[in-house]
Amino acid sequence: MPPTRDDLPRHRLGIYRTREVAYLEPRPLRVGDDEMRLVNAQAAAMARPVQSRNDSRSGLPNRGPMRTFSDPGLAPGPDEGVLSVLADGGDTAPVVAVDGVPVSVGNGQLDLVLRAGPHTVEVQNTATLDPVVVQVAADGAHRVQFFEDRASGHRVLGDLPETIEFIPTNTGCWSLLVVTSLICCLPAGSVMALMPTETWHLVSGIGIAALAVAFIVAGVPLWRRAKARYHLDVAAQRRSLPREPVLYGEDAILLGANPTALPPLPAGMAAIDLHLECGRHLWAGRRKTGHGSFLSRAWTRPPRVLIDDTERPASRGHWRYLVPTGAQQLTVITDGRPANLEIPDRHTGRSEKQRDLVVEAHAGQTIQVNAEAHVYAIWRSATGDIESFEPRLWLEAV
Repeated sequence: MPPTRDDLPRHRLGIYRTREVAYLEPRPLRVGDDEMRLVNAQAAAMARPVQSRNDSRSGLPNRGPMRTFSDPGLAPGPDEGVLSVLADGGDTAPVVAVDGVPVSVGNGQLDLVLRAGPHTVEVQNTATLDPVVVQVAADGAHRVQFFEDRASGHRVLGDLPETIEFIPTNTGCWSLLVVTSLICCLPAGSVMALMPTETWHLVSGIGIAALAVAFIVAGVPLWRRAKARYHLDVAAQRRSLPREPVLYGEDAILLGANPTALPPLPAGMAAIDLHLECGRHLWAGRRKTGHGSFLSRAWTRPPRVLIDDTERPASRGHWRYLVPTGAQQLTVITDGRPANLEIPDRHTGRSEKQRDLVVEAHAGQTIQVNAEAHVYAIWRSATGDIESFEPRLWLEAV
């Protein structure tokens, strides 16, 4: 069995008690300037910020339906099309890659001129996601969105609605009530009750303090409930449409996070459904930094998958591999060295982690296997470089 607790780097991740907590709560790299910027000078691309609901003249939010995409400002040539990727990762900086090559980092709309045909879009942020294969048509445009809401844990890449509705919330009302009661009413009532000059001061002070305590006790749960409901409503509006699985060769299928239908197994064959995921732990010295762009552009290399020493196509996400019946040895290799950096970097420990798993496949059987990886990198301000560490990897049959 693969190790669990003993393979967790406690000396570097003191806040993580278990590997489950480490995966569910990887430290996000929060940057002060998360506006999208290009990281590939050779790409025919243009980046622009995310559209805002706030009116620049009045400062009030636009409560009507709002288009998520802006019209691309690029003119494709013959046998070319435009791919628009909209990235919205809050105050983090997602990295967008097309066909395995990082193109942009940050939040905004990426417009990219590509040759007509299939292209693979990947986004990496706090964690990796299933890649999306898009078909770019000649003289046409294809749109893909990435959305992450850390409060609800919702993270999605795919075909999202191009028009979003305004979602009202009373979170601000409850928080204002709690803050006002805590800062104004409770101190004032306490002072009047503890140092009364008249009898009515004592009565009023006790009444005001009791009312403030009641508002705080009732307002905090209501504020949390309204906030959770709001984030759930936002996540429900940002759901990706199902996509067709993509065939790679004769025995590898990219299922994706939300496939339309699982392909049937050929007669006499079995399948290994492998889910590869990776938590990305990046630090820049502070919780939120304005100088994190050099680390936020870090790209985690794709894993390698071997079945009986034969390498298969692989990336992060959900894959199906067709195998003959009998014992099959599954090997997963992950690389902990970040790519796409522009400043010096160094690595401590082994650069790769490998796990092996032997499964017994029967005709018509689908074996579920999870491969969970974690990679770590930190900016060393004293030396001005980025240090990465030995990755962690677990491989388990469900």
